[in-house]
Order: sequence, then C-alpha cells, then structure tokens
Amino acid sequence: MTTTESSDVVQASDPRPGARRRLRARLARPASRVLLGSVIGQGAVLAASPLITRFYRPGDLGALAVVTALSSVVGAVAPLGWDRAVVVPRAEGAARAVVLLAVVSVVTISAIAGVVAYAGRHVWAEATGTPLLVDAWWVCPVTVLAVALQRVVTSSLARRRDYVALGRRSALQGLGQVACNLALAPLGGSWGLVLGLAVGRATALVGTRRRHAPRRSRPPRATVRPPGRRRVRGRLVVAVVSRYRRFPLVSTWSGLINVMGQQAPLLLLAALHGSPAIGALALTMRVLGSPVGIVADAVALQVDGQTGAIVRRRAGGVEASVRRVLLPLAALAVVGLVACVLGAPVVFPVVFGEAWSGAATSAMLLAPAFAAQLVASPVSRLLPLLERQGTQLAWDVVRLVATSGAIVGSSLAGATVTTSIAVWSTASVVSYAVMLWLVVRAARCADRPRAAH
Repeated sequence: MTTTESSDVVQASDPRPGARRRLRARLARPASRVLLGSVIGQGAVLAASPLITRFYRPGDLGALAVVTALSSVVGAVAPLGWDRAVVVPRAEGAARAVVLLAVVSVVTISAIAGVVAYAGRHVWAEATGTPLLVDAWWVCPVTVLAVALQRVVTSSLARRRDYVALGRRSALQGLGQVACNLALAPLGGSWGLVLGLAVGRATALVGTRRRHAPRRSRPPRATVRPPGRRRVRGRLVVAVVSRYRRFPLVSTWSGLINVMGQQAPLLLLAALHGSPAIGALALTMRVLGSPVGIVADAVALQVDGQTGAIVRRRAGGVEASVRRVLLPLAALAVVGLVACVLGAPVVFPVVFGEAWSGAATSAMLLAPAFAAQLVASPVSRLLPLLERQGTQLAWDVVRLVATSGAIVGSSLAGATVTTSIAVWSTASVVSYAVMLWLVVRAARCADRPRAAH
C-alpha cells in the first residue's frame, strides 16, 4: 500500500467530523484536476465544431464516424482486457507485469489489424459506404495502436492517482485532435478529420510520459542483476496471468461488446444508408459527446482511483462511495437534457449553419440517451473492479443486441434515419437503467460480508 493509500485509510476511519471534511476536500481536488483537463480538451473540440462544419462536408464527418467506430472497436480488444486489470493488484510488481502484458497485446493486435485492413480494404470500403478506406486503409490500424496504448497508460495513471497527468492527457488529446483537424483542412477531403483521432491520442501519450528522477549511481552489476532475476520475473508474469486470467478471458469480450454497443449503430446506419447520410448524426455525437465526455471522464477516473482504493482495502464503504457519485450526476443529467431539448432547434442552425439543421433533430432524439450515459457510464467501471466480469459481459451483450436490433429492425421496416435514431435512443436509455441497477446491487453485495462482521 502506498503512502497516499495509508493516509486515506487513517482519515477514512477517523470518526471526527473535521477529519471527514478534510477527506472530502482531499477527494475533490483530484477530480477538479482531471475535470480541468477534460474541459480544456473536450472544450477545444466543441469550440472548433463551428469551424469544422464550414471546412468539411457532411460526408467527411460520416467518414470520421466510420473510422472512429472501427478503430474504437478494435482498440478496445487490443489490450486483451489487461488494461482493466492494472488498477486491481495490490502489489506494484504485479501491476507492472499486467502493464507489460497489456503493451505486448496492443502491439500484436495492432499489427494483425494492419494486415487485415490492407487485405480487406475494398471490402471494408464497400461494406461501410466509405471509399476513403481503400487508399487510407492504414489510418485505422494506426488509430487502433494510439487508442489502445492510451487505455493502458490511463489505467496506470489512475492506479498511481497521478491526476495532474490525467488532466494533462485529456487537455492534450483534444488540443492535438483539433490542431490536426484545422491544419489539414486546406488539403480538402476528410484527411484532417480521420487523422485527428490518432494525432490527438499520440499527443496525449507523449505529454503524459512519466518524468523520471535523475538516476543515482548504480551499485555493482552483480547486485543490480542477481542470478535468476529473469526467471523470477517470468514466474511473476505467469502468476499474474493465472491470478487475473478472467480479464483476458472475459473482460476482453466484455470490452469488445461494450464498445460495439456504442459504435455498432453508427456502422449499421452507414452500411444501410451510406456514410454521407450520417454526417449530421456525426456532428450531434461530436457536440453532445464533448460535454458528456468532460464530466464522465473525470468521474470515471475518480471511480478508478478512489473507489478502486476502497475496493482494494476491503474495508467496506463501496455502496456509499457509489451513491455519492450518482446523485450529482443525475442532477446534472436532468439539467443537460432539458437544455438540449429546448435549445438545439435554435442553436444548431445558428452556430453550425443551415446545412446542418438536421443535426438539431438528432440532438433532441439522442439527448435522453446521452443523459443516461452520463449517469451510468462512470460507475459502470466498478463491475470489473469488483471482478464481476460475467455481469459486465451479460449487460454488454444485452445492450449490443438491443441497440443494434433497434437499428436493423427499424431500417428493414422502411424507417428513415431519424426514426432509427429515435428507436436507438430508447433502447440505450433502458440499457443504461439496467446498468445502474446492476452497479448498485454489486456495491451492496461487496459491503455485505464486512457489515456482517
């Protein structure tokens, strides 16, 4: 246990009101640091959107949606679930072994993705209605590598509770993405958009690189590398694989299905109606996703760090921690939902231009789904922390079937893109409500054995 964790244990067990107030203030500072970074990064993406809609066409944003969806799906699989396991081990040596396993997995899967993208570039372009993928087949594998590596680094930073680096990561990601979008806009086409995702992630990775202290003079080599050290490391890796095997065996597929539940509807709409037809929807996802991402990212990282520490201490208090997160999120979600429904028809045509007025309709239809996601998504990370991978996987499957089924069923029935979006939003709201119930139930079960004692 680190010094910070030990201090938290002492303060959390102190019954004095003053100690509780100090603890609450201490917990608020990390969240504010991450939130500031998210505000800068996602705020830059949101602020640049009026320029994006004037430099790029709806078809370009549709191509961005397809590349983002494909890269996010494969990027979720690339770490093979080890990224979710980084915050779980109590020993730092075991955590480093998990990080090593995650990085090796990311590099291997990204290389395989590159081969598949090149070999099937014509098939992918035709299936998604995105001709760009024929010449720019390499964009998806590169983006997969950047997205997956960032997932691993983010989990490592959350474990160390390096909230300054986490905030810097969020800021640099958004700023790098916007800089690429605007710098490459004069080239024409969608290159600036589709490359922006990878450039933003790469910028964040470079900016959050750990700054090591100056090296001290090394003792004799025999002391630094005693005989058999390599075998010890090998045994540690084997022990970690055995102990946390449920993460690659279960969480990998849970992560895949989870991301597919978010991205499959976009891919299905592109396949059924063509990527240019979802350009307005892509703008809506960009505009609504930015503020939701600002809050959800900050809260989710706090859940990983603070609630993860509570789980590792095994001293109870998980349900109380979850409820403290849920109440303010629910209030914020209601306010955002009302503001979006009332303001979208007026704001979208003025800010983005009359050519994008259709995005206002998509915003009103998807606002309930984004509100539900804002509440449920951050606390859903508690299920892997409690090693409820089976529960997470079951929910992911149900959500994927519900949202994809809504898109396919309505489209085959002859519904328009707008109607399909409405059905998709309804299925998403119901799915997130189920997730909230599962998280609260898991937290209550985690506390029950401690309460009995």
